[in-house]
Amino acid sequence: MREWLKLNKDDRKVLLIIMVLYALLVAFMWVNKDKVRPKSTPPSRIEQCPVDSLSSKESEGPRYTSSVLATLEAPKDTLPIRTSKYPGPPTKQQGYTPKLKVGATIDLNTADTLLLQRVPGIGPSFARRIVKYRSMLGGYYCVEQLQEVYGMDRERYDKIAPYMMIRTGVRYLTLSVDSIPRHPYLSYRHKRVLEDILAQNPPLTWEKIMSSAVFTKDDSLRLAPYLDL
Repeated sequence: MREWLKLNKDDRKVLLIIMVLYALLVAFMWVNKDKVRPKSTPPSRIEQCPVDSLSSKESEGPRYTSSVLATLEAPKDTLPIRTSKYPGPPTKQQGYTPKLKVGATIDLNTADTLLLQRVPGIGPSFARRIVKYRSMLGGYYCVEQLQEVYGMDRERYDKIAPYMMIRTGVRYLTLSVDSIPRHPYLSYRHKRVLEDILAQNPPLTWEKIMSSAVFTKDDSLRLAPYLDL
C-alpha cells in the first residue's frame, strides 16, 4: 500500500488500466471456455468399395474389384505381327559375347574391339585400350607388348596371350628434320638426337643413333621394328 502511495498520478493510471484489461481477458476466457475446447468427432465409417465376383458363390473363387477385372479381361498383346512379306522385327541381341574356344587365335594387329572381346579375360574397356595402344605404336610386333597396355597385370596377360598371334606387320615411322612423330618409345631426348642427326649428318643409321649416350640397347630393340633403316 505504501508503494502504491509512492507512485505518481500517471503511474497509478497506467497500472490501473493494465489490471482492468487483465480482468476483462480472464472474464472473456471463462465465458467462452466451451467454444475453445475441441470437440471430439466420432470415427467415420469407411465405406467398402463394391466388388464384382467372378462367381455368385464365394467358394468358387476370390472376389475382385471392377478395375482388377478390367485388367484380367483386357486382350493380350498380339505383337509381333508377321506376314508372308514381313517376318517381324529383328530379335534383340543378348549382351553376352561368345568367347573363343581354347586353341583359337586372332591377329593382334587387325582384330577390332568386338573380336577382342571374344577372348576370355577381355571386356569392352580393355579391348578399347588394346586398340588405342596399337594405334599409338603403329601396330604390335610381338605379343609381349601387351604388357604395356594400361592396367595389364600378369594374371590377365597369361590368360589372353595364348589367343594372340602376329600375322600383320607394323607401320614404319616417317622421320624428317621438321617432323618427328609421337611414339611411346620416343622420349623428348630421343627426338632431339634424331633431329640433330637428320639436320647435321644425314642419312639416319643405327650406328649414328647408338653413338649417342641417349639411346640404350633396350631402346634400339624396342624401336628397331618401327624404323626402316
